[in-house]
Amino acid sequence: MKRLLPLLTAAVISTAAAELQRVPGTNVYYSYETDAMTDANESYVVIAEVNDTSAETTLAILCRQGKPEIFLNTKNDLLSVEDYDMERSPNLMYRVDAQQAKTIPTTVTTKDGEPDYTTLGFDVPRTQILVTALTNAQQKITFRILRKGASALDYTFSTRGFKDAWRGVKNCK
Repeated sequence: MKRLLPLLTAAVISTAAAELQRVPGTNVYYSYETDAMTDANESYVVIAEVNDTSAETTLAILCRQGKPEIFLNTKNDLLSVEDYDMERSPNLMYRVDAQQAKTIPTTVTTKDGEPDYTTLGFDVPRTQILVTALTNAQQKITFRILRKGASALDYTFSTRGFKDAWRGVKNCK
């Protein structure tokens, strides 16, 4: 967790007045921010993966133009260079608590204009599905990345505290 706070602060906070909050007793962090000129909600929520002691695997929900954008950031490559070049992102299975698993597509991402092989994004409909899943979950949401030509990767995120953080960023509205 020590590494998570500096990374979040450096990477996401865009205004000097922003303050990173942690939902007590959880791995959920958030910051409510608005654009100084437009008052648009530019907040974010970040959930650290429960098994990653280095805190390099997170689920980030960013508020942009009144809507959430979700990114799964990991310490592992999630797709190959060839898959990235062909825009063949892996499918993601997700399971809320003990419910039946469901599969959704992901999108490739860039960081500073360069390919990001360790991060996956989601289109608008899938983002809404995941926000609903996070909101309705009682304990956890588990992701399985179905990588092409490589073994699947599993990530578990505790959803304890998500609802508080989501309210703290005013549901991205």
